[in-house]
Amino acid sequence: MPEQPSRAVVAAGVLAMFMFSANFAATGHALAEGLSVPDLVFLRYGTAGPLFLLLLLRIGLGGLAWWRAVVLAALGGAPYFLLTAVALRFAPAVHASILNPGGTMIFAPLLAWWLLRTPPEIGVRIGLPVIAAGLLLIGGAGLGEGGGKVWIGDLMVLASGFNWALYGVLMRRWEVSGLRAAAIIGAVSLAWVPVHLIVFGIDGVAAHPAEALRQAGYQGLIAGGLAIILYSRAVVAMGPARAALLPPLVPALGVLWAWLLLGEHVTPMQVAGMVTVIAGMLCGALWRRR
Repeated sequence: MPEQPSRAVVAAGVLAMFMFSANFAATGHALAEGLSVPDLVFLRYGTAGPLFLLLLLRIGLGGLAWWRAVVLAALGGAPYFLLTAVALRFAPAVHASILNPGGTMIFAPLLAWWLLRTPPEIGVRIGLPVIAAGLLLIGGAGLGEGGGKVWIGDLMVLASGFNWALYGVLMRRWEVSGLRAAAIIGAVSLAWVPVHLIVFGIDGVAAHPAEALRQAGYQGLIAGGLAIILYSRAVVAMGPARAALLPPLVPALGVLWAWLLLGEHVTPMQVAGMVTVIAGMLCGALWRRR
């Protein structure tokens, strides 16, 4: 049985989700200012990648096979970010904000049960339906909106949630530390930079220097750097099943960011959903039968 996570570990995971949760508002602001999705990927890994590469050169792979490092980077790095971004071309953001963390929440305990032989604990079993109810309150009728090819985007978002869940489980199975896993993601994803320069060029970034600088700070150093380290360490300490209860905080906190940064209206139902998600997360992360 995994040890009860300390409050500091849970706090670190929650802080990571707080950092991740501004992504939807920050991305919406960047797109409105003229940057493209490839530009955001370029800024994210062009900023964090060199720092993580230096870190990885210092600490090494720790005996991890190179192909396993590539798998972790594909599940949690640039391909993951691109999959989610492309999905938004078909499905609205409200779908992504619910289905991505919802997919992680569902798949991580199942994958941990299958690959790690660790059945979900009582707190996780109780916390999952509570979080699901909170997500439905946040999404409201928005989850039923859209037609045509929206289902394609929904499936892609669910796939990205599966990828994030598998990343956490494999990191635990292969005994990769949180810091090393974050370094691997950033260093390997640095390969996107030359691809971007060849295919898309630098004109889009150069045309909006102020916004590019802001996004490099957030996407690269905060969401693509520090938040990845904190979340990866939380997965190692809490286990993938309990750590999977953290991502649903992203849409809950994302509503708050949308209100603060974009001036979007927050309904009483969404506030109730935020409280419900947080209650379910705390139940699953901290409660276990002794």
